[in-house]
Amino acid sequence: MSVVAIGAVLQALVSILPRALVPGAFLPSPDTLLPRRLLGEETTPSGKADLSRIWESDLNSLDTSNATDSLTTRCYGIFGCFSIDQPFLSLARPINAFPLPVDLIMPNFCLYTRDSPELCQLLKVSDPISIRASSIRLEAPVKILTHGYLEHGDKRWLKNMKEEYLLYDDLNVVVVDWLSGSGPPYTQAVANIRLIGAIIGRLVLDLEEYFGVPPSAVHVVGHSLGAQLGGYAGEYLKSRGAKLGRITGLDPAEPYFEGTDPVVRLDPLDATLVDVIHTDAGPIITGGLGLQQPAGHFDFYPNGGIRMPGCGAHFLESVAKEQGNIPYGLRRFIGCNHIRSYEYFTESINSACPFMAIECPSWEAYWKGLCWECGPDWHRCARMGAHADSYMNYSQPDVPLKVMYLITAPDPPFCTFHHRVSVMMSFTAEARKHGGDIGVFYITFYGDHGVSDRIQLNLEEIYFEPGNAYTYMIGTKDLGRLHYAILEWTYVTAYYNPLTWRILSQPLVYVNRVHIDSVEMQERYEFCGLDLPFRSGTHRKLEWQAGCPEPAPPPGASILGTIINFDVEDTITDNINAVNSGLNSLGNGQFINNLASSANQVARELMEGLRRRRVGGGPAPGRRKKGRERRKGGARVKGKRRKEDSGLRWRIVDI
Repeated sequence: MSVVAIGAVLQALVSILPRALVPGAFLPSPDTLLPRRLLGEETTPSGKADLSRIWESDLNSLDTSNATDSLTTRCYGIFGCFSIDQPFLSLARPINAFPLPVDLIMPNFCLYTRDSPELCQLLKVSDPISIRASSIRLEAPVKILTHGYLEHGDKRWLKNMKEEYLLYDDLNVVVVDWLSGSGPPYTQAVANIRLIGAIIGRLVLDLEEYFGVPPSAVHVVGHSLGAQLGGYAGEYLKSRGAKLGRITGLDPAEPYFEGTDPVVRLDPLDATLVDVIHTDAGPIITGGLGLQQPAGHFDFYPNGGIRMPGCGAHFLESVAKEQGNIPYGLRRFIGCNHIRSYEYFTESINSACPFMAIECPSWEAYWKGLCWECGPDWHRCARMGAHADSYMNYSQPDVPLKVMYLITAPDPPFCTFHHRVSVMMSFTAEARKHGGDIGVFYITFYGDHGVSDRIQLNLEEIYFEPGNAYTYMIGTKDLGRLHYAILEWTYVTAYYNPLTWRILSQPLVYVNRVHIDSVEMQERYEFCGLDLPFRSGTHRKLEWQAGCPEPAPPPGASILGTIINFDVEDTITDNINAVNSGLNSLGNGQFINNLASSANQVARELMEGLRRRRVGGGPAPGRRKKGRERRKGGARVKGKRRKEDSGLRWRIVDI
């Protein structure tokens, strides 16, 4: 069973456990948070806080009595009435509950500024005195940060995000602690965020009414259920004639929200700008905890939005990444993809790397290099993360909603610079006589700022034919201007497929050149392969050549190449998508759509597991191949490579 599947099972188990059984590391007692809640309270003449007033709020002035208007509607005073009927009752939400009473789940709002970066200044809803007594800067934007299910306001990631924001600018950062409403069962937490969202909306209206801070200056950043909570805050303001400036959804929760009415979940109408980062968007049946469907003006799907690089580590590796903290390590081990969203966002606040994403119809099209140009006015590109609002046309009514993709690194810093790499195969008489071969290309870049990792271009083995070009999108650290590349080709055969066997001759391919488009740097490079052969395991240095042979017009795929490169996964996906489209056109097809998507995702995981065993991830073939190369004499091959490269001259040009 995969890690994500185990995570889904554990998530389901935790949701039905009594609150007392939830580990203290994840849900600390409210008593442990008591000292910081004393901040901002009135004190006695002795200077000590009056304990009788610790949890006291003027609930009578809020009129929070739970008046039941009907069996399906309950009202909560100034926070409004909530129905558990349609659209909140649907196939995706079979169990619905009312939010708990306000006095049981009233969140705490901790304000942090540069004047008070560590101490929580407690703000109270409908209590302007508590706001006036704080160090709030009325002319500065307000960032409201909120956690998700089974969490609290003292989580390390919230502290890190708060510190990055205060380092970036003199802002008002408000951390929402809704610990009392975030516990199991999950269905009750889902109900509670409707009321907590309204309470946040009420605080935003207080800032406007008493202090002149416009809702347009408020930005809500929420993770998982906290992202959906931000949508409810925006919905509350909208019902009062106001509009939130921005909501950032960090992998919004999928269970009870996928495929629901826009009123039920985060949607583009909840704020002037709604940007969403999807990092765990697989179906819940495969362990995915995040929303798969687009939910904002910009929906960013880094690495395709389902599986993040660097996740899938062993438990001990996860604990090591959390400095030996076992509870945090367990969380990373189970939910690595899910938490990547706030790790990416936090890094983006002060990173010089732009987290540049490109609009594209699908991840497959993006990875194959079909979407790589930002356009003359950069309208096809936007920055993922804190600075997504730098795309200034998002509020225009004629700007369509955008689905965008980018590549991240497996470890911090996560941001990468993107390159579209095209390997152009030779079409010489020698290349045509030999024919194509199946394998994998690897590339390493050398630039002004260092060396990239060794990057696998085609993630699955394919049949490389003479004269054709094979294009891929990759990400590297900032290398500056590129000097040259090291290209490597490895032959891969499937023992059960005779079409991939090479018996009477040695497997090799001929490379004419490598063409590189650097997206962020807006530069192009041509590194010449001189139509030389690449035998399996050959590393060759490719540089710019004044007399590089011109590539021939691509002849297209042969019948043999079409058969070998036939992609079963894409065929299954296309057929399922066609069926889903037909069902949705008939109405009420979303539930079946979700089931079909889940089955499709299971099929993807099985096929990708098969490919990992065959390409690079296959331990036995890989080790045997290395052993054979050493027995052939690595020194001789290495010396030959130096001889081939010794006569090459290089310089950098923009094309």
